[in-house]
Amino acid sequence: MGSFDSMPVLNIIAALVIALLSGLGVGSGGLLVIWLTMVAGYSQTDARSLNLLFFLFSAGSALILHLMRKKIRLSLIAVMSIVGIIGALFGTYLGIVIDPHIVRKIFGGMLVFSGIYTLVGKNSISVKKYPSPARPDRSA
Repeated sequence: MGSFDSMPVLNIIAALVIALLSGLGVGSGGLLVIWLTMVAGYSQTDARSLNLLFFLFSAGSALILHLMRKKIRLSLIAVMSIVGIIGALFGTYLGIVIDPHIVRKIFGGMLVFSGIYTLVGKNSISVKKYPSPARPDRSA
């Protein structure tokens, strides 16, 4: 009998926990990249690629729910998509040009800043709230 390798099981459990946290609104992309690089031994580039794939499924399921509930402003999607594509292309270019060790340090710094902001700075920056799209009255 061969020996049992527990790493695939741990990866599945980690993916499920991270997916659960993602559904609860926690920034799971950082958690997944940390798991993949520090525990599973993936390179930063491979971890980012898997994180993108993970995000696409997570965002896709959320998009379906929000479309069904009519909570999406289609006029904003076009603008956000164009800006997102430009940002993705620019980020890909920077990822190719910059040394992976520097990219890892930049990403770690962004995670630290994000964590500190989440713990301390939520009320220090004013965020403009946009009204929700009209919802049908379900009281009848």
